Amino acid sequence: MMVVKVKDIVDFCSARAWGVELDDVLKDVTIHSQEVRPGSLFVALPGTRTHGHQFVPDVWAQGGIAMVEKTYAPITGPSLVVDSPLMAMGTLTRSLVDTRHITVVGITGSVGKTSAKELIAATLQSKFVVGKSQGNYNTAIGIPLSFLRSPDSMTHFVAEMGMRALGEIAQLTTITPPDVAVITNIGPNHLESLGSIKNIQRAKGEILQGLKPQGTAVLNADDPLVRELGEHLSDHPILWFGHKSGDVIIDRVHMLDTATEVTLLYQGDAVTIRIPWLGKQHGANVAAAFLVGTALGLCPDEIRRGLEQVDPGTGRLQRRSVGSLTILADYYNASPLSTTMSLQILAAHKTMGRRIAVLGDMLELGSQEEPGHWQVGTAASRNADMVLAVGSRARIIAKAANLEKSGVATWVANLNEAFAWLQTQVRADDVILLKASHGMNFDELYQRLKDWGGPS
Repeated sequence: MMVVKVKDIVDFCSARAWGVELDDVLKDVTIHSQEVRPGSLFVALPGTRTHGHQFVPDVWAQGGIAMVEKTYAPITGPSLVVDSPLMAMGTLTRSLVDTRHITVVGITGSVGKTSAKELIAATLQSKFVVGKSQGNYNTAIGIPLSFLRSPDSMTHFVAEMGMRALGEIAQLTTITPPDVAVITNIGPNHLESLGSIKNIQRAKGEILQGLKPQGTAVLNADDPLVRELGEHLSDHPILWFGHKSGDVIIDRVHMLDTATEVTLLYQGDAVTIRIPWLGKQHGANVAAAFLVGTALGLCPDEIRRGLEQVDPGTGRLQRRSVGSLTILADYYNASPLSTTMSLQILAAHKTMGRRIAVLGDMLELGSQEEPGHWQVGTAASRNADMVLAVGSRARIIAKAANLEKSGVATWVANLNEAFAWLQTQVRADDVILLKASHGMNFDELYQRLKDWGGPS
């Protein structure tokens, strides 16, 4: 946790302090009242069903400090009163970035931004004290929370910047303005809310408009929409990564049993890096992280050392064992591109059993919903021995897979039916891919498989 005094919030955010000393140091910052302990700052935000103000008396009873709006009354415990707690958190974060001279790496993209964030943070940790967006904290409240919970000695912060609408990434760059901005790729994720791929491109491009004056862009040369953004960026240096051209070229990506080996070409030399994650898609993420490292003064050996120390548990696709079964769990989110990549990992996985793809609905695809699910069904038929499609939208996956390879796919409506099917169909040594959008709750399906223990 960064050392933040009440006085900092009063000065930076024009807050009014009540019942608390200006020199008091915050012990933690949270938006969840159940996490409050003595000295914690509870940020009272409006929710979809309740307002954080409802929990302020509980916060006081637990010894916490409440950040509330001016409309809150009566104030009978330690409080910081502001116009908007959400805006105050952003203002506090920006003020600390500026006064402490924190170097910020901002990253966005339709697929792979969380993995790239972890790899970039690991790269920089070889030389610097690094903070990063935690989990899926990639919003106007998540980024400040992650920032404030970072080490007080932090010199660099890696901010994953998500969005569901135009203007949201622009807002995030006012909170943590990037010294280096990375765009991994641009695809149809959030097409339902943004309406067109051009609007998604515009939204992702906001990170480049938010670059600091001397900032550098790190962009994917293989993606036409990203390349187009770069062609219109005339006032910042650009570092490109890609398979055919760029400042760093992805020469070879080789999957091992529990790792992925990536060979990059950089300034005439081949640099081979082995990360403890599975997936050929990580070639691009490693290349992006490599260029961020060079932009911030690291040498290739320092970059390699950092990347190879990345936490195995932070990769999106997790390899787990349930009895004799191997589960490839990758259900944080799903798009046609990321699902196809996961299917390729399934196909490459060595096993004495069968490869089974359990694929759920992909959400927020808008006009690309039907073609996107059809594309996945076709890919599934070519990469799996058996396909189980789960959910109303996934019916298209089963239809496409069976058209490609008759009888390969089964469709079920929900998780109960999916679990029942798996109990009757799986055999010892099978490898099962679980892939769906987060809203499909495939974590529950994994837990049921884990509790069952697999076939005897």
